[in-house]
Amino acid sequence: MAKSQENTIILTSEQSDPESVASQFRNSSRFDGIAVGLGSVALITLIAFIIRDISPFIVAAVLFLLLFPFKEYRAARTIMFTAGILLGFWLIITLASLLLPFIIGLLIAYLFNPVVSWIEDKWNVSRGWSSLAIVLILCGILVVAGLLLIPLVIDQLDALLIRISDYLQNSTLTFDEQGIRNFFLSLGLPKRYIDQYVTGEIIPQVKALYAHIPHIITIILGAIPGYAARILDLIIIPIAAIYFLKDWRTMIDSIQSLIPQRHRPAFIASFINIDKVLYGYIRGQSTVAAIIGTLGAIIFMILGVPYAALLGLSIAILDLIPILGLFVSIIIIEGVILLTMPITLGSVMIGLIVIAALHLFENYFLGPKIVGKGVGIPPILIIMSIFVFGYFLGFLGILLAVPLTGIILLFVREYRQALAEHPLL
Repeated sequence: MAKSQENTIILTSEQSDPESVASQFRNSSRFDGIAVGLGSVALITLIAFIIRDISPFIVAAVLFLLLFPFKEYRAARTIMFTAGILLGFWLIITLASLLLPFIIGLLIAYLFNPVVSWIEDKWNVSRGWSSLAIVLILCGILVVAGLLLIPLVIDQLDALLIRISDYLQNSTLTFDEQGIRNFFLSLGLPKRYIDQYVTGEIIPQVKALYAHIPHIITIILGAIPGYAARILDLIIIPIAAIYFLKDWRTMIDSIQSLIPQRHRPAFIASFINIDKVLYGYIRGQSTVAAIIGTLGAIIFMILGVPYAALLGLSIAILDLIPILGLFVSIIIIEGVILLTMPITLGSVMIGLIVIAALHLFENYFLGPKIVGKGVGIPPILIIMSIFVFGYFLGFLGILLAVPLTGIILLFVREYRQALAEHPLL
């Protein structure tokens, strides 16, 4: 009986087409790889549920030990590669606060690498000396700007905090209810509605909201020593920037050497596209924010709005945050105006008109000329990316949310293009 089955198998194999046999073998191998991958993921999930707070290093190590013997399967290689990327992201997020000065140094090196390369090629100056010169010049500019602006901003911030503190301590006496009532009457609203809703409901709620401001100010002031304790970062950042600039080409060559030769052209093309998005946005948006903040400070100073320098600095910083920064700027400026100026229709409209004019000037003149066409991200996706990257990377994530999202969309577009060109991928 066994001999009959063996003869049947041999006969079937001999009568089968070699291409069909090869196809069946490939299909079985593919299903084996998928089974191995899914089984490994299920096992890791089970371990994670059984052992709470397990280290991702242990999970990754178990995953690699399980899948490495099956590395000839594409599914196993894909899972190991994905696990390595996720582990790298987790490591970066976990050590973000510790690595922050090095990340800033790397960002400075990335922004000024074209300048150092130009000096090296044009004037035949070594990258070490040109990197040192660029970082020293940048530090000198920041020190001079700090000596000129920081005392003025600190004085205005101190005066504003004192003004808010005095205002809140005497809020029941100095809250200009009559001025607010007259303002709404000047808009033509019925008197009985103003007395019922504005004076009877809105103003008490605003007072209750203002009562929490001293606690918020206390929290902000209490955090200042923690930031002052990180003064060492100001020393690490320029040193890291110098070394990153000096060894930039070596780092790029080392990264490229890790890419297999057959994938290297595609990697270089993707890197060039990423560089266009990231470098163009950071350089352009920083320039635009500096111009908008300076113009805002000058306009507020001319119009006689108090704390013009502080407001200009706030506009410049918040301009780096798309969409949400605009609304926060309006809230801050209107709050300062309402606290420090008589409540009239003109005073309320000053802040709105200035912010609207600066926003239009940025969107229709500065932005297209300096930043370009942008990264083509839908507004709702921008807002979501700000919250997501801000949650994981803090304020730095908020600033980099747009270019990072643009890079992710760039990868998605390249993947879709590859699928269109090679449907079997």
